[in-house]
Amino acid sequence: MPATIIAAVDNSPASLRAARLLAGYQGERRRLAVIALNVQSRPFTLWPGPAIDPGAVDAALLREGELQLEPACALLAEAGLEPQAVVRLSIPAEAIAEEATRRGAAAIVMGTRGHGALGGFALGSVALRVAHRAQVPTLLVQPDMLLPRALGRSVRVLVPLDGSAHATRAVSQLLSWGAWIGEMQLDLVHVGPGPSEQATRDARALLYIARLAHRIHEAVGEPAAQIARLARELGSDLIVMGTRGLGAVHHALVGSVALKVAHASPVPVALVP
Repeated sequence: MPATIIAAVDNSPASLRAARLLAGYQGERRRLAVIALNVQSRPFTLWPGPAIDPGAVDAALLREGELQLEPACALLAEAGLEPQAVVRLSIPAEAIAEEATRRGAAAIVMGTRGHGALGGFALGSVALRVAHRAQVPTLLVQPDMLLPRALGRSVRVLVPLDGSAHATRAVSQLLSWGAWIGEMQLDLVHVGPGPSEQATRDARALLYIARLAHRIHEAVGEPAAQIARLARELGSDLIVMGTRGLGAVHHALVGSVALKVAHASPVPVALVP
């Protein structure tokens, strides 16, 4: 059974870059079912005015959504992925998360433009809300990010670990992706304080059972900066990490380290809920 991927598409360069990530897939095409999704928000009427036909407004929004999907769908179709184009009229973050749940998606892939500052770092507001709401991993792509060289055939994945259950869950997620993501070279990284042996113990147990080799790296310093540095030095294709961890912002659903990594990373970052 193919893995369903929700490609959230708008008219931004980051969105097209995310579509290029999927178009570069080098595994068997039957392993993926791509849903190209565009969400249009209905306008809010703030002041009384001339009567507006809601049906005409919806029709115009649906057409606009179809137009925004065309470049990404053409790119995916040229790569042989046969995307299914879907337009929804709703609140974007809610509709993207709900579509992923309804279709039993393996992941959401979407671009982020770096708008919407939060505590000194930024992610697109829709991307941040999707990562908050989605029950599946959200793979974030910025316009200038390096893309995986052989997604579907072979990928080098960096997994930051801090000993938390949310961090270890990223490893479980990777194991569930094995059928479509390709052969994995795994680098586990722990940024101190504390011993890496304890922080990586549960993840190593999962990999031992799965008989997957891995390497462990230690670093000292600001976690997000060190993770981004290692991704560059190791030639990582992806970073996959839990969204909360031990360093989460108080009351935040996405941890501060995860958000900073998604902003600073040179490669796509999958945030695992």
